[in-house]
Amino acid sequence: MKERETSDKIEAGGGFPVLQYWAEKTLSPQGIKLWQTLNHKSACLACAWGTGGQKGGFVNEAGESLQRCLKSVEAVTSELMPGIKTDFFQTYHLAQLQSLTSLECDRLGRFSYPVLLKAGESHYQRISWEEVYRLAEQAFHQPSETLASYSSGRSSNEAAYLLQLFFRALGSNNLADCSDLCHAASTVGLKQVFGSGTSMVSLESLKQADCVVLIGSNAPANHPRLMNELIQIRDRGGKIIIINPQIEVGLVKFSSPAFPIKSLLRGGSDISTLYLQPIPGSDTALFVGLQKSLIEQNLVRWDYLKSHTENWQSVIDYARQTPWETITKTCGLSREEIEATAALFGNLERVVFAWAMGVTQQENGVDNIISIANTALMTGNAGKIGAGTMPIRGHSNVQGFGSMGVTVRLRQEIAEALAQLLGKPLNITGGYDTRALIEAAERGKINTLFCLGGK
Repeated sequence: MKERETSDKIEAGGGFPVLQYWAEKTLSPQGIKLWQTLNHKSACLACAWGTGGQKGGFVNEAGESLQRCLKSVEAVTSELMPGIKTDFFQTYHLAQLQSLTSLECDRLGRFSYPVLLKAGESHYQRISWEEVYRLAEQAFHQPSETLASYSSGRSSNEAAYLLQLFFRALGSNNLADCSDLCHAASTVGLKQVFGSGTSMVSLESLKQADCVVLIGSNAPANHPRLMNELIQIRDRGGKIIIINPQIEVGLVKFSSPAFPIKSLLRGGSDISTLYLQPIPGSDTALFVGLQKSLIEQNLVRWDYLKSHTENWQSVIDYARQTPWETITKTCGLSREEIEATAALFGNLERVVFAWAMGVTQQENGVDNIISIANTALMTGNAGKIGAGTMPIRGHSNVQGFGSMGVTVRLRQEIAEALAQLLGKPLNITGGYDTRALIEAAERGKINTLFCLGGK
């Protein structure tokens, strides 16, 4: 395997389509309001990453310019759309609405009035806010064990905090959240290995990495803020290893508005140094193969393992004993490809292992995370600047929700603080996370479900 070379035949991600979208929105009736909103000193509506700083809305928290991505513009544009027409729901019945794509639904406009769909009816009907309050009062007078909420990172931390106070005051611990599904495997796996389910890599730390191993992520489409960091890592001689069954054009080459000269003269920036395409669902086998190769190439940091980890010998033994034939047959990659990858990151000092839902949304998601974390430990890439494990959560509010108590598994100190605030003991037994909530609803165990920020 060799380093991926730039090819005129490879179309870059980002680039002119992004600029065209910006131009179209600038010339739209909401163009002036769009730019006013984008220049606010606030958090991005799409990912909650800080913007503004001291210089305006196109400067991030690190003081870097031109840091607004397409996702951010899309999110603000949606917020500025006019309201859905008052007669819309009288015209369109339920079957017609269900046939619309997500994009078509988004372009209908904002909800500016409440609607109700009664059982057996084919059309939503507009109702007054007084009717909303009356229905809500009835709904929340149900037994506490039948009350549940579901919140998403598209909501603000403040709104989610008030939501969980409300439900805990009613005696319910059914506080499902999108992170129960998206990165549940990350939380469980990382807690088993490190004792904490959060990322150990900050933005400042990422900027000092020699290499990023990016697994199961389509960052150009879903985490565009990360792309500028990957470009800068490559610019200073760092390596980017992509592990993704599908070739994502933007992970090969990406044209970012933050680097206009590269975008115009070179057609974008090279991203991937190596690009591995394993069989979907075989990430654990691939990382066992990488561990086996690290051992065989004498790239394991033995002193680190002995000084800072426990039970390391069982991981080493398992990798040693797993036949190469089993590994390559399972993941679909050759031994040579795996060995080249292990040699690349195994010889570097600071490596970040990052992943998204392509790794977690699998039946063996927890095993995937543990195998990645074990590989980081075998190479000494934990507990130092520029290295570590980094689950890429789509919206930073998702992490904030769990940290402040929007979860069925409250930490003791948070439970005590909330109980003191509410002046009553909390119900912290049982409780439905997202998957359990779906199953409970199917069994008729839920009478009232309150959804916040989800879509």
